[in-house]
Amino acid sequence: MDYEDAAKKLIMYSRGVAKGSIGTAYGMSMGEDPVLEYLSRQDEGMNPSDLASKLGYTRPRMTRILDSLEAKGYVKRVPDENDRRRVIVYCTDEGRAYAHDNSSGGVSGLAATLSKMGEHDARELLRGLEIAYSLTYDKDISIGESDKKRA
Repeated sequence: MDYEDAAKKLIMYSRGVAKGSIGTAYGMSMGEDPVLEYLSRQDEGMNPSDLASKLGYTRPRMTRILDSLEAKGYVKRVPDENDRRRVIVYCTDEGRAYAHDNSSGGVSGLAATLSKMGEHDARELLRGLEIAYSLTYDKDISIGESDKKRA
């Protein structure tokens, strides 16, 4: 196998799928939707560094994403009450509404694409992505556990 060619194709295809199904479909730049979706479920807010670590972004990339989301009115940054040197990011009501209204559409679009692939190919894609994610982010995930629960 030509791994260089495979890597190029993976980058090209994954960007195309993300842009077509979940990335910029709702006027959000790449990376904003996952951050907003995650923050919308955090009532206590989060420190940007912890958020970046949790979602696998670099801190500079997280700063750019949060700047953009804040400009749109979807998040707000507030000094930490216990440590004024730290900042906590909260999802605004508008951000929660946007995440709620649009997350199902992105999921539905991607689900439609996966269903066209067929069950076998969709499971193989997810299995490969789980392994790649695990190796990339040094996460200990149980490959295929979600499939075993459904079986």
